[in-house]
Amino acid sequence: MHQSGTRFQEDVQELYDRASEKFAALYDDNLHFGYWDDDSDDTSLAAATDRMTDLFIESLEIAPGRRVLDIGCGTGRPALRLARARGAEVVGISISGRETQRANERGLSEGLERQVRFERADAMALPYGSASFDAAWALESMGHMSDRAQTLRETARVLRPGGRLVIADGYRYEDRADAAGLALMDRLCAAFRMAPPPTLDGHADLLAAAGFTLVACRDLSPHARRSMTRLIEIMEEKSGELAPLVGEEAFGLLMETLKTAAPSDLMGYVLLTARRHRPGETSEGSGPTR
Repeated sequence: MHQSGTRFQEDVQELYDRASEKFAALYDDNLHFGYWDDDSDDTSLAAATDRMTDLFIESLEIAPGRRVLDIGCGTGRPALRLARARGAEVVGISISGRETQRANERGLSEGLERQVRFERADAMALPYGSASFDAAWALESMGHMSDRAQTLRETARVLRPGGRLVIADGYRYEDRADAAGLALMDRLCAAFRMAPPPTLDGHADLLAAAGFTLVACRDLSPHARRSMTRLIEIMEEKSGELAPLVGEEAFGLLMETLKTAAPSDLMGYVLLTARRHRPGETSEGSGPTR
């Protein structure tokens, strides 16, 4: 990995070593968005994030006993929910050693330590053999990779032919790519140690180049938007606790950015389901359902 990529990943590791537990506690113990049916849905944040996890599980279509790689495991809660729901064996990875330690402690407390384990690993250089997993998911973690293309190539390598990949991620609106909007997005992503997201077509191109066929592309933006609204409220309420975690200057810049434009005005939220190519297969002639 080139030096700038190394520095980027070190920044991500430092942030999650220091901050993920605090953010998870404020965000009802999940580090991903929730799902609401519509504006009248009064589901709590905790229930909405679990509902979103269940949507990820449904999209994965994994059978009992199959092996799943969780790329960017966070608190470990989604992996453990998957294991309980489908009887799958799950290996979760994070670049943050503190995250994996806490996730393993959670697995032990829930009695799933033989079925689910968490390891510190770099998603761009996975320490696993080729075709050693039946499926994989990356839940809002791809943005923390300095090289998305390399992460997808590595994911394809460790998946068996035909294996499923589920990605939940942001995407950039193609019609809002003016200089001011891009500058705001860059500031937002810098505060959260993220790389700016691709467009929907950009996501599809990256998957195809890595050896995947895009099976489904679901725009969940209207259903997930309330998560960011709630996050902004929490950040304002808990600024004294959160600012030291990301740095006073970065936090101030982030809040200024959020007050200038809501993230939902800059980017959408998508659930992508893809399948690793089988020998001799290409992406030509295949298209996602939206």
